[in-house]
Amino acid sequence: MILKNELRELINEKPLTSLFFIGILFLDALGAVFPDYLDRRITLFFPIPLIFIVYILNANRKNKLFLLSVVFNFLGVCTFNNPYQEYNTIGIIFHAIAFFIYSTILFKKYKTISAKNFLRFSIIVVLFIVIPSIIYSKGIIKMNISYQIMLYLFSISTFIFGTFMLYLNNKTNTNRFLVFAIVSILFSSYSQGYNLFIEDSHFMEFLAVIFFNLTHYFMCWYLIRESRNT
Repeated sequence: MILKNELRELINEKPLTSLFFIGILFLDALGAVFPDYLDRRITLFFPIPLIFIVYILNANRKNKLFLLSVVFNFLGVCTFNNPYQEYNTIGIIFHAIAFFIYSTILFKKYKTISAKNFLRFSIIVVLFIVIPSIIYSKGIIKMNISYQIMLYLFSISTFIFGTFMLYLNNKTNTNRFLVFAIVSILFSSYSQGYNLFIEDSHFMEFLAVIFFNLTHYFMCWYLIRESRNT
């Protein structure tokens, strides 16, 4: 019991938790650049479960939808990015489901939406998503994953739109985590898109790993802060 309390108190220290997570994250990402020295077949499976543990130990009130999204993200990592096998499009679907769950969590928090902001950011989101999709379209068609990518793009578009609107309606320090999550998922998607559909690049894969996991870490801390404020 004493050991359990000490462990909880240790992980509750946000700076220490963040350093530990970032350390694990960089080990996994470096495995994409130096596969001969770091085996991603091991490090790949650590970041998402660590986010699960951080959330369980830090959130005052647990959001079951977020826990479910973590499960789908982990399934996505295990299937789409698994170094044991070729890319599996089922993983894209798992990630899309996870982002739909994120959007569900966020839309439950809406009270009012400005029509002007709705239109403005709908256009911005479309530009952020459509232009890169056109650039990567040849590679997407070549890999024969158009439908899966469309589902994924629609999912993250909904997530990005939801986070923008929520932040604009209430610009709190807690909601800033949502902005960080938006920036991270955009960088992750662009980097992974380049790596998959333009040119195989260890550096782009490195960035994709970093920003993908940071997206979920920021979402995790947003919900932790929310649980403490309610």
